[in-house]
Amino acid sequence: MKSDFDYIVAGSGAAGAAVASRLSRGGARVLLLEQGASAQPQADAAAAVSSYYANAGLTAAFGNGLFPIAVGRCLGGTTAINSGTCLRPPQDAVLRWQGEAPGFDAAAFGLDVEDAWKTLKVSPVPRELAGRSTELFFQGLERRGLGGGHLLDRAHDDCRGAGRCCFVCPNDAKMTSERAFLRKTDHQAGPEVWAETRLLDVQPSQREGGPAFARIRGSDGEARTLSCRALILSCGALATPYFLRKLGLPAGDGLTIHPAAKVFALFPEPVRGWKGVPQAGGRLDPEEPRLRFEGAFVPPEMAPLTMPLEGLRLRWWLDRYENVASFGFMVRDLGRGSVRYPAGDSLPLIRYRLHEDDVRLLARGMREVARTYLAAGASRVLLPLNRPDNEIEDQAGLDAFDWRSIRAAELNTMGFHPLGTCGLGRSLGADLRAAPGLYVCDGSVVPESLGVNPQITIYAFALGLARRLLAGAGAS
Repeated sequence: MKSDFDYIVAGSGAAGAAVASRLSRGGARVLLLEQGASAQPQADAAAAVSSYYANAGLTAAFGNGLFPIAVGRCLGGTTAINSGTCLRPPQDAVLRWQGEAPGFDAAAFGLDVEDAWKTLKVSPVPRELAGRSTELFFQGLERRGLGGGHLLDRAHDDCRGAGRCCFVCPNDAKMTSERAFLRKTDHQAGPEVWAETRLLDVQPSQREGGPAFARIRGSDGEARTLSCRALILSCGALATPYFLRKLGLPAGDGLTIHPAAKVFALFPEPVRGWKGVPQAGGRLDPEEPRLRFEGAFVPPEMAPLTMPLEGLRLRWWLDRYENVASFGFMVRDLGRGSVRYPAGDSLPLIRYRLHEDDVRLLARGMREVARTYLAAGASRVLLPLNRPDNEIEDQAGLDAFDWRSIRAAELNTMGFHPLGTCGLGRSLGADLRAAPGLYVCDGSVVPESLGVNPQITIYAFALGLARRLLAGAGAS
């Protein structure tokens, strides 16, 4: 078994798979480490969560509310369990990074964005696969005299609308990082991949040009030390800071999570929202640009975990789930959090405080989705609030509801895109080098909340790093 490589990349998500693949194709000897196993389709969505989500789906931030955070732990990382939605990074943010991180090239980054877009085969969701939840949301917008509803771009190839994007696609149609970058062909080299391998410790080069070291434990339980010219941490925004903090480097603050929620709506006719692409449609609020609407629907077996109900009220909705639609929304958050490791890297302590203006936008999001579904003919809507008055039957009820009374702790929210804990311009410079022979490249380097699904941005950072390393601009 080899123990010496040009590059060792820890983590196989968007950044890790992309940078490892491009370095390998450039002629480097690359080892890619992944703590999880290869993601396989499951008959039950709950089984996919327990197998391929970090901590069996129980990762969460605590603060002025409870904020579960969806993070993948499998080959492909979170790209194996995300919606597949692709949006380009906001141009105002990219230009800001150029000003705040000397050496960051916005134009070159834009080319890397387009490279990722092409490699992932990004294209709009076919209308026939949009699903009834999205159709009803669009109908409601039309009846309200509103525009802006559109089909989202996704990383997919031969999608059949199985409705399991976030629970491992059963048809292998989603362009995950594993499918887009790690599957070898007869004509392309690829990195050596060690799955079910845990990174224990890292040691940067002791001198410029010297070797870096990675301490690992493989699936056989044996610990060993590997050497390389450079080590790239792509473990994600919730895990990468652990290794930097052990070295006394600044990391772990500035966490953003895109707080998100969804509204359920009951219709008189069958909806069968589990059929088709769950996140097929979107809309940006024209009056509140930090608020973005995106489709969201979970299979029946996951519904009890996502509805803010219990007892007979929950049973009532579940009995009618065939007639239920749902649509989600997320906020480009002003709130910030942190991650620390009092129990080690496997159980991070995540703190996050939802900003009061983010609470206001989440309230606006649920009001707008509820109003839109009622306009489309819904007989009742269920708001993402952990309080007894979370069901509303008509527009008059919406108008009478005291939206300003909503508190952060009452929100039934999740975070889907942890970013910023090793932020560009704060913890890292434009070269993404943390120490001699040690680089960081994953969602942790994105220095701010984007307000868009971030996988394209993360891929672009990785492609840029690979390009610079191969050109010799910082190989140690």
